[in-house]
Amino acid sequence: MFANPPLDCLRAAVVLYVLGFAYALLATLLGREHNRPVFFGLIIAGFAAQSAGLYLRGVQTHYFPVTNTFELLQALTWVTVFLQLILRATLGLRLLGLFASGLAAVLSLASLLLPGADLPPMVVAGGDGNPWIGFHVALALFSYGVFGLLAVTALMYLLQRHGLEQKRFGGIFRLLPSLAELDALNRQLLLIGVWALTFAVAIGVLDWFRQPGGVSAVKLTVVAAVWAGYLMVGWLRARHRLVAGAYAWACLLLFAFAMFSLWPVSQSLPSPAPVGSFPKTLTHS
Repeated sequence: MFANPPLDCLRAAVVLYVLGFAYALLATLLGREHNRPVFFGLIIAGFAAQSAGLYLRGVQTHYFPVTNTFELLQALTWVTVFLQLILRATLGLRLLGLFASGLAAVLSLASLLLPGADLPPMVVAGGDGNPWIGFHVALALFSYGVFGLLAVTALMYLLQRHGLEQKRFGGIFRLLPSLAELDALNRQLLLIGVWALTFAVAIGVLDWFRQPGGVSAVKLTVVAAVWAGYLMVGWLRARHRLVAGAYAWACLLLFAFAMFSLWPVSQSLPSPAPVGSFPKTLTHS
């Protein structure tokens, strides 16, 4: 019935994320909160479809599904949605789901629309069965997902700050969390993301020394640059040299750089395995 079940599941997830975001955005623009069961029903259904798609993708290729730009963006979307569902359930921050679903919709749409994103699967670094490389990849994806949520809360902080400066207390500004709540969450997210990426980079460096070429030097350098950027922002924030709006803008710009870093990372993977070892149904056509 379905020519490509993994891709069909991932496409369905994109549709559900976009519908969830559009519904919540429309309700917010009309000055009221969205219906939570409807919104989270769409997002959770999208998350389930994406989980199934990534799992089936891994079964088809026999590799962790982060072997090209398409899969990297899909996996990052999955991590971001998972984290925002956890945060929304534990902290109860209003509008976090709206903004996070917007990020999920953009990332997942980009994975489908970017030309050449879904190239034939590449052999991931450490394909010799080294379990530490899988842990390295998982930690790096987790940290990027945390940084994605940090960008979301930074944007919410800037919007709330703008509303207070302009003395606008209705509409979306009425629904946003306080600046104190957002600032505290921003610092916690930055700390978690930096620690996760620190371990990911450390594992990559150690494996590179163990087996030069096993981890691409380009990939490791780019990820280390992202890590250094967030580490510097965290240090400046701790020293009170980067606060309020400047800190939020720095988090947004760094996430833009982190997203750009996915391109050289995906391009720096080792040479693909023999074409005959992969099913033809993995491509979009």
